[in-house]
Amino acid sequence: MFVVALIANDHTMYDWIIDSGATQHMTFKQEWFTTYECISPRRDFMGDDTGLEAIGKENIKATMQVGGELTHTTITQVHHVSKMNNSFILVSKLISEGFKVEFDKDGWKVNDA
Repeated sequence: MFVVALIANDHTMYDWIIDSGATQHMTFKQEWFTTYECISPRRDFMGDDTGLEAIGKENIKATMQVGGELTHTTITQVHHVSKMNNSFILVSKLISEGFKVEFDKDGWKVNDA
């Protein structure tokens, strides 16, 4: 598991855990969302098959390091899971959103595909 620093809502830095097995990007911080929609409670799963209840979803504006430079982006379809203590960003969703994610002995990096 790797930890990445993202700047949520372009003003505060928080740590996100990189998860290759979760079903969704997830955070417990409702105030990070720039758009928000309440949803009927649904179960999202972590990489270890732990199920957590999502109660909302939408987008978070963030600044992340991509190819060695800071870039502004929107992390889409992030689920709000209030009963967790960390935020998780899903590798496969980053890839489906057009990013290239690479891991090596020094950590990980995100590049434009």
